[in-house]
Amino acid sequence: MIPLSVLDVAVVPPGGTARETLLDVVEVARAADLAGYRRFWVAEHHTSPRCAGSSPAVLMAHLAAVTRRVRVGSGGVMLPNHAPLAVAEQFAVLQALHDGRVDLGVGRATGGNEHAALLDRALRTSSAARDAFPELIDELLGFLHDDWPEGHPLAALRMSPLPAEPPEVFVLGSTENGGRVAASRGLPFVFGGHLGPRSRPAALARYRAEFRPGRHGPEAPRVIASVNVLCAESDEEAARLAWETSEAQVLEAHATRSPGQPLSPARQRHLTRQNLDEVRLVQGSPASVAAGLADVAAAWGADELMVVPYGLTGKDRARALHLLAPEPEEAASRP
Repeated sequence: MIPLSVLDVAVVPPGGTARETLLDVVEVARAADLAGYRRFWVAEHHTSPRCAGSSPAVLMAHLAAVTRRVRVGSGGVMLPNHAPLAVAEQFAVLQALHDGRVDLGVGRATGGNEHAALLDRALRTSSAARDAFPELIDELLGFLHDDWPEGHPLAALRMSPLPAEPPEVFVLGSTENGGRVAASRGLPFVFGGHLGPRSRPAALARYRAEFRPGRHGPEAPRVIASVNVLCAESDEEAARLAWETSEAQVLEAHATRSPGQPLSPARQRHLTRQNLDEVRLVQGSPASVAAGLADVAAAWGADELMVVPYGLTGKDRARALHLLAPEPEEAASRP
């Protein structure tokens, strides 16, 4: 069976609070740890009332402290928002404190979809910083491994603490540009298939075609692909839960944007169906989801799948992970 990992994007459910959402993420991480998933990653989003995960390193520190086996990582740190040295130092500390089970996924986006110019100003970043994403990765690797090209202007700096085993660096992306960057640096590529229409599978072909082994990555292309998943006891139950979740998200978005103008039943059904179509959701019973994930892995040539549980609450997402568990709870709980 293909290895399974988890990405939780800390979506605040309708009527929920950021604190409740973050506590839900903790609950889901514990479930993933107990059930034998390989990794549990969290994302970086800014100025979004619907997402509570704005600081991956801070959240990871807590998650790593309350789990035992699962690798804890960022999916990802939006590198143009940060100084590579600061990111390297944060993750070196995490790696030292938590038994070397820390992953560092990095992305190029800002982590915010609205008010882009204002967000750039607030984060002290710019399109120029995003264009320099490959060079920022080079600096990050240089600090983590204390390994610089001859004559590099930062080579005299030595990070502290310098990890004996640096966290593995992954490049996140959903387009050919992301695949190209991962390939040029010889790093594993995490394909954002859960992003729906924004993800382009041509990125995978680009990554494999242009991959060149680097000094601090795998010798051959390695792909992790993320996919939205809703697993329930039966196909019928999963379909009902998927509809209810999507309907709640549509209603919340409409209430936020058009207060006092309730949706007509026909319009609500149309938007809910449209929302579900855009999600690219693998749903059903454990057997149905396992078959669907096998198809996804084969279609994308993925070495590992990162499931994004499609549920409004931590209990919903933890239950789905339990049903799809890579191994029984009894085996996962053995020392």
